[in-house]
Amino acid sequence: MHKIIVLLVLFALLTGCAATETIERLESRAGQGNSQALGQDSQAAPAGFGDLHVSLTVKTRMPNSVLIDTTDYGTNRYQLLVGAGDQFQRVTGDMTMETGGYRTSTDPEAGNGVRYRFAATLRLPVGTHRVTAALPGDGVVLEQLVEIKQGSNRLELKPVYRLKSKHRRIGFPDTRTYYKGVKKITVVE
Repeated sequence: MHKIIVLLVLFALLTGCAATETIERLESRAGQGNSQALGQDSQAAPAGFGDLHVSLTVKTRMPNSVLIDTTDYGTNRYQLLVGAGDQFQRVTGDMTMETGGYRTSTDPEAGNGVRYRFAATLRLPVGTHRVTAALPGDGVVLEQLVEIKQGSNRLELKPVYRLKSKHRRIGFPDTRTYYKGVKKITVVE
């Protein structure tokens, strides 16, 4: 029994370290590589290239909403890292304050908080690319193989929030809340 517990603790530590290591690698490569990060007023993609539009909407709690707040929630320092190949960029989202709803609702985004709308466009050669998106503030990384076609391509991401309570109760569904942070990022099909 003791060996199983040691193995589980070791596995948890290593998976957490792997995500942190990936985020550090992405941050060190930001602004390097051969693909292009484009603005809103860019020209159409030339022959042999495609534009990949990546979008993500996330809600976080307001800044200083807890007594000891060590996160960047509710500030412009809460950012998205997105890229493909060797090209990565740090994206600052459009922030809007949201009020309303009651926090004990089963809606994971109910309550007062800050909504971020992240959008980035990458110009990549036509073909298959490994696209990586990360939220360093939550230690979350998603790597996805994407087929880039000539013209415009979309990759829409969505967050999966952490559980409201650490303890499961028999007969009650697991409820999630933005207040606890993002557990992982998934692709909208």
